[in-house]
Amino acid sequence: MRIKFHTVAAIVVLAAAGFWVATGEFTSVGSQIGGASPAEAAEASAPAGDVAAAEPAAEAAPAQQSVAFAVAEPAPYERWIRLSGQTEADKQVVLVARTSGTITELPVAAGDVLEGGALVMAVEGPEKLAAVESAKAQLATAANQAEVNQKLRARGALSELQLEASVAAREAARSGLEAAQAQADQLEVRAPFAGIVDEVFTDPGSWVTPGAQVASLLALDPIVVVGEVNERDLQSVVSGTKALVTFGDGTEAEGIVRYVRREASGVTRTFPIEVAIANPDAAIPAGMSAEIKLAIETDPAIFLPRSAITLDVSGALGVRVLSDDNVVSFLTVTIVDDTSRGLAIAGIEPGTRIIVSGQDMVSDGQTVDAVPADDVAAGTAAAPAAEGAN
Repeated sequence: MRIKFHTVAAIVVLAAAGFWVATGEFTSVGSQIGGASPAEAAEASAPAGDVAAAEPAAEAAPAQQSVAFAVAEPAPYERWIRLSGQTEADKQVVLVARTSGTITELPVAAGDVLEGGALVMAVEGPEKLAAVESAKAQLATAANQAEVNQKLRARGALSELQLEASVAAREAARSGLEAAQAQADQLEVRAPFAGIVDEVFTDPGSWVTPGAQVASLLALDPIVVVGEVNERDLQSVVSGTKALVTFGDGTEAEGIVRYVRREASGVTRTFPIEVAIANPDAAIPAGMSAEIKLAIETDPAIFLPRSAITLDVSGALGVRVLSDDNVVSFLTVTIVDDTSRGLAIAGIEPGTRIIVSGQDMVSDGQTVDAVPADDVAAGTAAAPAAEGAN
């Protein structure tokens, strides 16, 4: 049988490959130095006398990691807490009739400004006024009799018992006058405080009964803006905290927190607060929507870009800082505000060099090559008052 040429060629190639593998020379493919290391290859290829020039490159000192730093310059800082709210009257009351009768006087109209004690309504009651006059006469008679009896007793012409009876009669007459005057006072309704008449509910000549609504009265100076603060910020808000209020019409006014309720709302778990704002001309009405910004003082702070914040092995937030000899360490900080300019950070001493670029490429105790960061990257300019907001 005749063997084909390509079969013979395949057998020859297979035999040559097996011989080559058996010699072990395959390890020198691509190199004339077989299994020599790169360093040995360099030494073998170097001319005699140049062995020193062929020292392994791996023995050279490693290059230091480069980082950029900014110098901390803390400054006083105020954090703003933003709340939604609405205006309310400082005081508000609906005045009602205290006795039955026909209205004889109603000298007020909606929008009138009243002083405290001003007459709002009067009803007729001639019998009550007559009772007052009768009681006054009885008191005058009883007082004169008691005075005469005191003189007679002083001369011994009257017994002690008779004197005491006349004094008791005088005091009874005085009580009668007070009762009659109280009944007569119910004929009038007067303003319990200075304010503005918001609405009148009746007309002159109308018949009223006890409890019938006459008019509503608002005290708008100061105007009160009511909002609610959350649990996290509660301890930062106290009576006297400065507030900036923007009303629904775009106007602004300054005020102070005058009250913080110590019981949370059952639904929202927030705490109502009241901000008082001077409103002498009653220009700010009740019921207007408003935004409250509370200025909360914090420790001196700096601004840092968000990227400068990192974590330590325990998960604590902080920054990496440099010693005088450029050794890296971790510093825990407090974030007091998150603003459009970056994070406001407290807890950093003035002059501290903070790594703001490359901080995640180094570790504590490492010596680095440190260069100053540009102002934009550093973001450590002193924080102006009222820059941030929650």
